[in-house]
Amino acid sequence: MRPFGKECLLSILFELCVVLFIAAVTPLLIRYALLPTSVHHQYPLNVVFHTCDHDLHSVCSFPAATLEYEKNSLFSPNVAYYLNVRLKFADISNSKQLGLFQNVITITGENERILKQYTKTAYVKEPGLITKASRVFLFPLYFLGFFYDYSTLAIPMSADYLEKIDSPSTKLVFTVQDKFANIEEAELIVTARFGLIRHLLYYWPTTSYAAISLSFFAFGVFMIVAKLGYQEYSARAKSLIERDRLQITKSKGEKKTEKNEKNELIPAKRATEEIKRDVKKEIPDASEVRKRK
Repeated sequence: MRPFGKECLLSILFELCVVLFIAAVTPLLIRYALLPTSVHHQYPLNVVFHTCDHDLHSVCSFPAATLEYEKNSLFSPNVAYYLNVRLKFADISNSKQLGLFQNVITITGENERILKQYTKTAYVKEPGLITKASRVFLFPLYFLGFFYDYSTLAIPMSADYLEKIDSPSTKLVFTVQDKFANIEEAELIVTARFGLIRHLLYYWPTTSYAAISLSFFAFGVFMIVAKLGYQEYSARAKSLIERDRLQITKSKGEKKTEKNEKNELIPAKRATEEIKRDVKKEIPDASEVRKRK
């Protein structure tokens, strides 16, 4: 493996910083893209009623509460919501004798146009055995005012309210259709209905942030290692190709040198043979010498 130079180490350090920055920012961007702006709200409802003109002690209207808000402040578009109402009845005998009553939520938009209306029937349940036992054994505390015998009721009004982007709501009206319902406090609970991913992002923010950040960091480190491996592989392949090219060039040069040497030897051999023939011509044979004698 090739040793890393200073430039290579600086490049790796810079890439790790970029990966760390991406791993830190990506979970925030995912939360911003997936989670709606309005997730969970709890608003107190001021339940009021109208008295009769002829008898101010009489109730001539249903108890109702009105909640006005800005567009897209209570509900985000294209997100399903749970609508729940929690009622606390006054600690009087009439509340215990209250039978079935109907609850109505009316959601309106601009120009008082009704967008959605939900109705739900409910009743005040009898206290359980544990509650009755606590009232008996802790009667002195109830008598001294340390505990109160409030009758509370949670009413699920809807589980799929969906607001469209082109028709946002601006007002919500809650009505209890029973004039004898003595409501001391009321509260509207609005909760976005999430799938698994949004649920983890909102209700487990630290865990989801750490999981997403570590996943992106691990992927970035893997890409850096893969890049270094590819560069090492390319360098080795290039070195092998260069070595093969040099060997081929060297072998071609040796062959060319041998060929040149052969080409140089042929004329010399021919010249030697011609010299020998000339010498033979100049020197007479032994038979000719004898004849001359």
